Amino acid sequence: MSRIVIVGGGAAGLEIASMLGRSVNSQDEVILVEGETHHYWKPRFHEIAAGTFDSDLDTICYFSHGANNGYMHYQAWMTDVNRAAKQLVVRKPNGETDTLAYDYLIIAIGAISNDFATQGAKEHCLFLDTPEQARDSWHQISSLLRSGLSRTINIVGAGATGLELAAELAKVSEELSRNPYAAKLNINLIEAADRVLPNGPVKMSEQALLRLEKYQVNVMLNTRIASVEADRMTTSDGQVLNADVQFWAAGIKAPDWLKEIGGLQSNSLNQLVVEQTLATTFDSSIFALGDCAAIPQADGSQVPPKAQAANRAAVHLAKNLVAHLKGKPLKPFVYNDGGMVVAIGHNFAISTMMNDRLILKGRLVRRLYDTIFRLHQKTVSGYLAMSRLIIFKRLKCLFKPV
Repeated sequence: MSRIVIVGGGAAGLEIASMLGRSVNSQDEVILVEGETHHYWKPRFHEIAAGTFDSDLDTICYFSHGANNGYMHYQAWMTDVNRAAKQLVVRKPNGETDTLAYDYLIIAIGAISNDFATQGAKEHCLFLDTPEQARDSWHQISSLLRSGLSRTINIVGAGATGLELAAELAKVSEELSRNPYAAKLNINLIEAADRVLPNGPVKMSEQALLRLEKYQVNVMLNTRIASVEADRMTTSDGQVLNADVQFWAAGIKAPDWLKEIGGLQSNSLNQLVVEQTLATTFDSSIFALGDCAAIPQADGSQVPPKAQAANRAAVHLAKNLVAHLKGKPLKPFVYNDGGMVVAIGHNFAISTMMNDRLILKGRLVRRLYDTIFRLHQKTVSGYLAMSRLIIFKRLKCLFKPV
């Protein structure tokens, strides 16, 4: 009998828990350690913050889902690992510390925003790293929208998260413009690079910028933030940007507490360094994947921090571990980039295909963005459950009050 403990209930963690739970022998045990009670797909955190997320149909309860898919949900947060004793150290919701034995440990806790030690950013900005932060952001945005005045929002970082948040908030403000008591949101999207989506193709950046300008988002390129106060940001050249709410969505890193945890090797971004098999370099019984892992490829490159990469790594590791439990060797994870899809508002998205040579945009591409989410649901719950959710979603949209 083997006990497989998975830390982190995000996209990668939930997918691998679901696949292993349905695949391993009945003598083996799969445990998902996650402090939240429900799963939210991280690429949609900006929708939670903007109040456009459907929490009824697009969340998963770990407890009931685990019962139906062969794994157990242990509500707690990882704090340390005792490699010698093969024990995970966790903190439960009541604050108590506990230990959990494992034969194989999989760490899939994702990443957080990197504030680059900017003065005041941690204290005065909202972040979208956890479901709780996304919900707290919506509470503040909701109050702002009800004020009936002209309000300003600063968003630092024009990568996918910051761009999607800016567009979603702009569309919400536009739709509420018919209400004389709703606030008008003025949105500043601030980026240190010379274009939005700096890690994407140039043509994709150009199309995204045009769409943001159509939504009247004030895009500020080549602009670095030097400090943040409760109601303003100051740029490196001394410009003051006043705001009612401020978000930080620039850069990523693994949480600070993960750095060299249990004596494992980590890099400058606190990511655990792994072999191409996804096993950590110092311990073959501990694996890491997703944004918290530095995953090498045969050509010397690193797997990029994308949801599709986490999904493919989860599928690979689930199959690998099932085979490994039967005595077969671990196979290397080979990642082939399938392009990039960025949602810009409720009904528009931009996508790259064919190694970034083809740029697609429009309503149909926005449906593709939703399809990626449905494929995630298919992985964790199966085809029939995903099909039912699609049908219920369409019926809900058809019959909901306008």
